[in-house]
Amino acid sequence: MGLSASQARLLTITARLTSNEYESQQISNAKMRLATQSEEVSREYIAALNTTQLQMMTYDAQGSPITTPLTANCLYQYSDLKNQYALTNTSGQVLIANGDAENFRNSETLDEFLECYGITKEFKSATLADCALKLSSTSDETDEDGNLIGGVSDYYDAWMAAIDELQSTGTYENENGELLVADDVTYQTEKSMAFLNYNNAMAAYDDILIKYNANLVDEGTVTSYLDKLSDAKATYSNYTTYDQWVKSKLAYVEETDEDGNTTKKFSELYKQAEKYYEVLGEYNAEAEHLGCNSLEETFAYSDESKARWYTNLWYRLNGSSSAKSAQGKNGANYAILDNKLAGSTQWVQDALKQGAISLEVASYQTSTNEIKDFDNPFNVNLRGISWKSASVSNCSDFKEVDNEAAVARAEAEYTRKNNEITAKDTKYQNQIKNLDTEHNALQTEYEAVQTAMSKNIDRSFKTFNG
Repeated sequence: MGLSASQARLLTITARLTSNEYESQQISNAKMRLATQSEEVSREYIAALNTTQLQMMTYDAQGSPITTPLTANCLYQYSDLKNQYALTNTSGQVLIANGDAENFRNSETLDEFLECYGITKEFKSATLADCALKLSSTSDETDEDGNLIGGVSDYYDAWMAAIDELQSTGTYENENGELLVADDVTYQTEKSMAFLNYNNAMAAYDDILIKYNANLVDEGTVTSYLDKLSDAKATYSNYTTYDQWVKSKLAYVEETDEDGNTTKKFSELYKQAEKYYEVLGEYNAEAEHLGCNSLEETFAYSDESKARWYTNLWYRLNGSSSAKSAQGKNGANYAILDNKLAGSTQWVQDALKQGAISLEVASYQTSTNEIKDFDNPFNVNLRGISWKSASVSNCSDFKEVDNEAAVARAEAEYTRKNNEITAKDTKYQNQIKNLDTEHNALQTEYEAVQTAMSKNIDRSFKTFNG
């Protein structure tokens, strides 16, 4: 081999050896990165083994306890064997599903809200049921067959609205177009006049009674004076209280006949209100006849346990009144929970741990009804209900268990990643082996070429020296 060719070959071999060493270094670095990845995979797997999940104690149809992953949906699903919980946000609003919010928005009373869940009142007699239906229905409402129910609630509402208008504004225009005026000065003035008229009528009756005893007048004359005294007394009795006086002004209208004589008669407003009180009187009489001592004793719910559950919810959303309150109408006490969050186990667990939401539990007591106005006994204040703050760690209905689903996912991921790392490591190992083999061959060839060049150089020097 010529000297020039040998030198060229040595340069080629040297370049290839350098490239070989560079590739080996790169592969070694890649193997080190695989080792780091393997450590990360192991840490992830160990972390998954330590994850826990909140479970809630529920019961099957036979009453046997079962545990279910905790979600808002699980928490709110009714069961007669469950304790009742609610989730609240940092503003103190209870978080509820859209369905419950819709039922609440569409209900003006507790009874309407309960009916949304199939809960109805079952009265102790047909008379009580009929009267209750009329008291809660308007005069134009019909039954399923289109027949008028005979409701009277709008009559009562109109009567109370008129009383409120006259008391709050001081004026009211009655059905005859007369402007009624009510204020304390007018009340005191008219009361004094009524008292004077009553005293005058009393004095006149005493005088005519003396004349009758002296046989100066007949019995008919005495009777007419007695009637006048009774009318004066009845008129004065309307001034017993300010409220009574306001009602009396609304109860009558003046009527003038063809001869110009003016008399008082009951107003249509009052006569319609009387229809309400007649039905109410019938209801109370029937309740007394059946021996009922309270409103609760006149009826029972079709599902008492379910009624208590949703009565508690109404109380939390609306406040203590069985009629829709201002807070209830404004939706101030609740917020709607997103459907995805409602079904998420991870969200409720993380939100509770981070303090984004908190837990409340309802009382076990059955509510009692405190009648606010005996003229409207079905509009009551609910008593005996309370919602108290609770902690997951202090409630026996909740417990933390290993998150088996997370562990299974982590194990599958751990196996997959380890297989990938092992495959890559085997590939790198084979590449290093090939590079080592090639390196050894190149090194041997390099030494052989170098030896041949040395011999050629020695022979060349001998020739020139000779």
